[in-house]
Amino acid sequence: MLRTKVKVSAIENLSDARYCAGMGVEWLGFSMTEVPVDKLNEIRNWLSGIQIVGEAFNCSEDQIIALCEAYKPDVLEIDSSINLEKIKHLTVAKILRVNLDSDNLPTLFAAARPYVDYFLLVGDSEDSLKGFENQAEIWSAQYPIILGLSIPEDDLEEWVDQSSIQGIGLIAGKEERPGYRDFTDLMTILEKLETE
Repeated sequence: MLRTKVKVSAIENLSDARYCAGMGVEWLGFSMTEVPVDKLNEIRNWLSGIQIVGEAFNCSEDQIIALCEAYKPDVLEIDSSINLEKIKHLTVAKILRVNLDSDNLPTLFAAARPYVDYFLLVGDSEDSLKGFENQAEIWSAQYPIILGLSIPEDDLEEWVDQSSIQGIGLIAGKEERPGYRDFTDLMTILEKLETE
């Protein structure tokens, strides 16, 4: 069991999906524009108790509606370019990916809050969080934030235990060959988040 909810984005294969599910990850994200629907359904059949997040970036509102009909995700993740009013009728939970470096966050949080369940806070670089730690903590006390920024390993437990963040966002890696994947990057963080 993990100390906080975890979302792993950009999953493309069964190896990642099964590993993450076994570690207790809450949300598994698949790109609905890159992973074919039949492949996602095949992976979904191996899993239970996991929420499938359909990731739809750089898509129009009409494309997103069509993708949701085809993929039937449990949760929809979209970027901040979307007119949320146009997809509010979709009954799936929604995660809005917001960028610390390029979005006008206080305004965006307030405007989007009625439409979304979580905000996934990302950045353009590994160091995006530097200098914004206090601000991110303030935002997480007001809004349901999943922190998708690189948190220094030494600070990870403190962020999870002492801030109001709702979860951590990670990114899956690539298989070196079918069925073979080095999980060291994910393992390091997930093992730190495990409860005794």
